[in-house]
Amino acid sequence: MVDAPGPGLSALLTVQSEDNHIEAAERRLSSLPEKAALDAVLAEVDVLEAELAELNAPRHAIEREQKRLEDEAAGLRAKAAEADKVLYSGRVTALRELQALQEEVTTFNRRASELEDRILDLMVDLEGRREGDEELTARRDELEARARAATVALAEAESREHNEIEEARARRAVAAATVPAEGLAEYERVRPGFGFATVVRLVSARCEGCPMVMPAVEADRIRRQPPGLAECNECGRLVLHGLTNA
Repeated sequence: MVDAPGPGLSALLTVQSEDNHIEAAERRLSSLPEKAALDAVLAEVDVLEAELAELNAPRHAIEREQKRLEDEAAGLRAKAAEADKVLYSGRVTALRELQALQEEVTTFNRRASELEDRILDLMVDLEGRREGDEELTARRDELEARARAATVALAEAESREHNEIEEARARRAVAAATVPAEGLAEYERVRPGFGFATVVRLVSARCEGCPMVMPAVEADRIRRQPPGLAECNECGRLVLHGLTNA
């Protein structure tokens, strides 16, 4: 039992109230609906990204093949132009050499044309594939916009809860400063077992924490003690009694 004439121990009710407020805010903080909403959107984004990756894999392969063919065709056109330049330069006069050069030009250009035809086919294929993923891309953009908005909403909700916690801690500190050290230590020792109703009052010969009417002998035992803080033998809670403002 903690004796404390004066109002000091009564402030334990305020300390308890602020502790309850802090714990409630911390519980809300750990299960914010804004966090669940953001997680849901991000899960949708992940699924869509996987779909896009699967859809785009063949397109990327085609794009690589198109680039390879374009480089090869460009090389053949360059070789044809160089052979054509030599053919008409006048440096070669032998008929057989001129015929060989002409055949090179023709072969290079024909091969380049074949490659360019394949490139056109690939471009048509790519265009069809791009049209196919436009809907998914638009959906991804929409989800990313929702994810950004959900991130902002979560940050705002977390800020609100953190502010409430800090304000409650400040109020608790003010109230705790008026509580005798022994009483505060006893409260903090017992609180883990009783939580929000650790400190109760004796009202009409009844401990507020007891589920049933307190036996008269227990009520008399507490009332006979000097005003202060007593432990209820029935429920184990700390009972404020004999304090006019408790």
